[in-house]
Amino acid sequence: MRNKHLIVLIIIVLVFISIQFIRPERNMEVFQNRNELFFHHKDAPQLVRVNLLNACYNCHSNKTAYPWYASVAPASWIIRANITKAKSELNFSEWHLYDSDKQHKLLMEISEVLENNSMPPKPYRWFHRIANLSEVERQEISTWATGYANTLGRN
Repeated sequence: MRNKHLIVLIIIVLVFISIQFIRPERNMEVFQNRNELFFHHKDAPQLVRVNLLNACYNCHSNKTAYPWYASVAPASWIIRANITKAKSELNFSEWHLYDSDKQHKLLMEISEVLENNSMPPKPYRWFHRIANLSEVERQEISTWATGYANTLGRN
């Protein structure tokens, strides 16, 4: 019986070591400044910019600042899947590619998810304390996003 446990343990360790060689592509666009596109001519107050960068950009842009555990499978796979999903919903790095209707819709969604406290997701906030926004910070971003949406001429 003891030999069976040892064999199972050895197999688990070997599988864990083996999966470390399966590396997902990193979300690290090197030529672009994280501030560059979304905030270009958007007149966002400095605190709104900082809070959006800290709470949103890791998943919703083309440049992620990875924590150490993002190099360890299967965490690396989960992180990559989360980033891919987030960017499919909203990618600040590609903001300039969205038409004004899409931008308006996304800004209103930003306001909504901040008001109902569904973004950033709680598991993300557990590992990234800097992404824990206060109620005041959430409201500042929400107010700014709604105001910016209204400048796009949509209702």
